[in-house]
Amino acid sequence: MHDIKVQNEIFDLTKKLREYVLGFYFLGNTPWVSVDYVLMPINVKEAWHWVLGVLSLHTGCIYIYDSIRSSRCDAVVHKALNSFAVMIPLLLNTTTFYQQRSDITMDKPHFLEKEELSNPFAIISVDNLPQQEKA
Repeated sequence: MHDIKVQNEIFDLTKKLREYVLGFYFLGNTPWVSVDYVLMPINVKEAWHWVLGVLSLHTGCIYIYDSIRSSRCDAVVHKALNSFAVMIPLLLNTTTFYQQRSDITMDKPHFLEKEELSNPFAIISVDNLPQQEKA
């Protein structure tokens, strides 16, 4: 009985995520097939810190804008964002995103490295940003 409840919860969550990508839960109701970038403010709880993730649908990468860069902080941020990098390509495939976006060509370097479109997106930390001073 418990397993059925868990399966139903997972199905409901998956359905909501797909509807979000399709534009049903945005304030402006803009489906992802109509945009080139998705801005994602992300709370990295382990670092007590917020970063800005910019999903580039053309390059298939998540660019991270972080005002506290260090090797330790970078590792924590990348670990926190790994679930986004894995889940988003899967969602895009289940919503027929790539079939609707003929302007996204698969001959770009990032897509050529992938065996399948459902492989995780690359996470790239943007360099040369203003940094917060340590208190």
